[in-house]
Amino acid sequence: MNKTIVALSTARGRSAIAVVRMSGDDAINIAKKFFEPFPKQANYLRVGTLHTEQFDEHAMCVYFAAPHSYTGENTVEFHCHGGTAVCQAVIEQCIANGAAPAQNGEFSKRAFINGKQNLTNAEGIIEMIDAETASAVKAGANLLENKLGKKIVELQNVLLDMISACEAALDYPEEDLELPTVNTVQNGLGELVNKLNELISTATLGKIAKYGINVAIVGAPNVGKSSLLNALLGTDRAIVSDIKGTTRDTLTESVNYKDIRFNFVDTAGIRETQDVIELEGVRRAQKASDEADAVLYVVDNPSDRSVFPTTRPQIRIYNKSDLFDNPPCCADSITVSAKSGDVEVIKSALYEMFSAGEIENSDLLITNERHLSCLKTAREQLLTASQDCDTATLDIVTNSLKTAWDTLGQITGSTTQEDIIDRIYSKFCLGK
Repeated sequence: MNKTIVALSTARGRSAIAVVRMSGDDAINIAKKFFEPFPKQANYLRVGTLHTEQFDEHAMCVYFAAPHSYTGENTVEFHCHGGTAVCQAVIEQCIANGAAPAQNGEFSKRAFINGKQNLTNAEGIIEMIDAETASAVKAGANLLENKLGKKIVELQNVLLDMISACEAALDYPEEDLELPTVNTVQNGLGELVNKLNELISTATLGKIAKYGINVAIVGAPNVGKSSLLNALLGTDRAIVSDIKGTTRDTLTESVNYKDIRFNFVDTAGIRETQDVIELEGVRRAQKASDEADAVLYVVDNPSDRSVFPTTRPQIRIYNKSDLFDNPPCCADSITVSAKSGDVEVIKSALYEMFSAGEIENSDLLITNERHLSCLKTAREQLLTASQDCDTATLDIVTNSLKTAWDTLGQITGSTTQEDIIDRIYSKFCLGK
């Protein structure tokens, strides 16, 4: 018998309603011991009384019969009043009658084991829970809907056909079979590599959809970097003063724009200094610019045509435009006044710089580092197989194809090791 597990599935804390979930072979029998009247039919909520050791709770109960449930097992949910004490009493009642506390992600792991989801579905759930922007939710929903999983299965099936043909050539050379030639194998591998490249190329937009765009605000002291950060955020987050060197450390704050997130990093003014603390601030400013996706190089002199020393894309920001007699005009620059707060043009320019608008029209984006690593590894194995077609024997080529097939299967979990599965589901919250 599969042990029955229980956990709170809604957020812990004060709320109007909370859901306690129980799953396993004995879930229904356990629930009948202390909830009455128990629902007569699966999938229908029933109002009743939930008896605990301390009090009787006016609640609702619903059960889902195996295999037609999230986990594929008998599942019971209690919808009770929110609050730590009520939920804990319900959970303790389940445990007292034979259930065991669930581990993080154990409900979803059981769904995977019972064939109700694959690993990409599970990781889509995580991404949707963690999402803070519309683009991140959409990327997670695409995973949950198994769009990547279906694409991977398609690629694996093509590989499987190639492997089967190669195996037949090796095992039955005397048979009159239509065997693959070097050219047909290489052409097939070329098409597979192109399809993998298409998926891999979406990772840049996928990173933006999931994490946003990291933007470092750099420049000399007192050019208005902190004022610009406050204007971009629409709130007084950074301390602003006329004293040079006010900002000594990096300050990171985020703001949503359209369907993505900008993570702005305010930095210390960059200049020659003997002050040990300020020198560390300058070092951190340079580090922030090196790690950013883009740099806003702030100057306050309309004749300044300098560029910031970085390999990252940058936009020169002429700040304090309210003080300019003759505003500068440069194709790679933007003129603003942080004091007036009219800085939306900067967000728009960054949005266009990274083609973030394409996220909305994208049907599938690679947002997961594990998926990206598997795709790149599989591509390398296919490229190796293609090169081996000219020099190596067919069995060596076939081994590379099998390894690529296995690597792709790690994305969905069809060929994944147990420790990887455990690591993925440990990232879930307790009741999921």
